[in-house]
Amino acid sequence: MTSKFQTAGSAIVADVSEEWVTPVDTRMEALNGFVVRTARKSFEEAQRAREVAELRAEIDQLKAEHARVKAGHKAKLQAKIDELNTRLQTKLQQARQRSEQIKSETEAKVKALQKKAVKAQGDAKAVIDARVTEIKKQYEQWVEQGKSMVA
Repeated sequence: MTSKFQTAGSAIVADVSEEWVTPVDTRMEALNGFVVRTARKSFEEAQRAREVAELRAEIDQLKAEHARVKAGHKAKLQAKIDELNTRLQTKLQQARQRSEQIKSETEAKVKALQKKAVKAQGDAKAVIDARVTEIKKQYEQWVEQGKSMVA
């Protein structure tokens, strides 16, 4: 018995903003395919958090080892610790830059939708306003999740 995850084939990775998922899902089902949705921000944040956690753990391990070794090996371990600290700071700087980029992207999306809402009426306006609220909420949640990485 094979599942759809075990079959050979092709994959498409796309970065899209959907207001309605049914058209893509329907088309993929017609092709015997499936859709896996993951928010890009969440995926990137999780990857970055794992990398930062791994670097911090390795630094902690080397510091503990540094305290136990003889003087001759301390310099080598300290050089490795310094290298890892540099890599950690680079990752944290990348996270800060990405955070600013996501903030700008979010602001641009909200502004574009608000501009669209001015021209819309009735249910269409309500849908756009709801989308703006959801985008703002997602951004705030993303900000809260990211605070733990830099702490």
